[in-house]
Amino acid sequence: MHGDARGWFKENWQREKMTALGLADFGPVQNNISFNAQPGVTRGIHAEPWDKYISVATGRVFGAWVDLREGPTFGAAYWCEIDPTVAVFVPRGVGNAFQALAKHTAYTYLVNAHWSAEAQSEYTFLNLADETAAISWPIPWRMRCCLRRTRPTPAGGGHPMPPKKTLVIGANGQLGRALSARWAGRSDVDVVGRETVNLAVPETFDSISWSQYSTIVNAAAYTAVDEAETQEGRRAAWAVNAAGPSTLARIAAENRLTLVHVSTDYVFDGTQEIHTEDEPFSPLGVYGQSKAAGDTAVATAPQHYILRTSWVIGDGPNFVRTMASLAERGVDPPVVSDQVSSSPSPMRLPAPSTTC
Repeated sequence: MHGDARGWFKENWQREKMTALGLADFGPVQNNISFNAQPGVTRGIHAEPWDKYISVATGRVFGAWVDLREGPTFGAAYWCEIDPTVAVFVPRGVGNAFQALAKHTAYTYLVNAHWSAEAQSEYTFLNLADETAAISWPIPWRMRCCLRRTRPTPAGGGHPMPPKKTLVIGANGQLGRALSARWAGRSDVDVVGRETVNLAVPETFDSISWSQYSTIVNAAAYTAVDEAETQEGRRAAWAVNAAGPSTLARIAAENRLTLVHVSTDYVFDGTQEIHTEDEPFSPLGVYGQSKAAGDTAVATAPQHYILRTSWVIGDGPNFVRTMASLAERGVDPPVVSDQVSSSPSPMRLPAPSTTC
């Protein structure tokens, strides 16, 4: 704050300074003001599925917070007084409340997500008089004016807000089925197939409530290498491998999600024995070209990983199973030997994380 005889000026949020101090660059999208005419007005305790950055423009408030996130800190409480010289960052899932301590108090806050009916279903609440939180409200109860919606919540009624989830796209493919089996039973992982999200059909992306996720794993792809050289195959390959990931990259950027994209070494021409992360793309066919275009789009997402593999050998049709089937029937097919792949081994995948 900078003050003189005229009053004061304050930078309430200054991205460069805040992030230099270690505060998350949480991407505020909305600024709200709650004006409170009289001391004793009390609002909360409610936790929302977004972050908040709180301060006051005029007056003073007693701020109180209760951790309503799943985990060992559930139920922890903290409170302090906020005047124009104080600001508080409130993470997603932490219950927020305040009590006005002066007339004409203007309570301001930034949030990093827009309100929606779907988001409201994720709210969780706690009674202002909850004995386990034991908040020391400075103004006696008989003088308080409480926000109506907080009254029905019984003492001790706050339920934990779950962490954001991981969305796996491509449940019908070999990799998608492997991930489904590995993460089966986990409440923080959703695995969906083409019937829910079809990379070639942009409208299907609208069916997902992206605010509930922290990570997207794109395990879907058009992998018919030979068919990709046909007219119909070219269109399908470019729709699934290029246009689809481009849309995912945009969604990841808009919603601050981590995008994990599974790709292929077909984006190279095979002239280098060892592929490095900075090797320029040099695809020979349509399949590789479409995958290279998708990789380029994914790289525009602020938080992304691109994983490359030579072959995928799992549940479903694959080269190894095809060769074994032909051998069992006594078929000796002519094949080229222009590809080298690693030996099949058990796939070890890290558990999904809500942080990058």
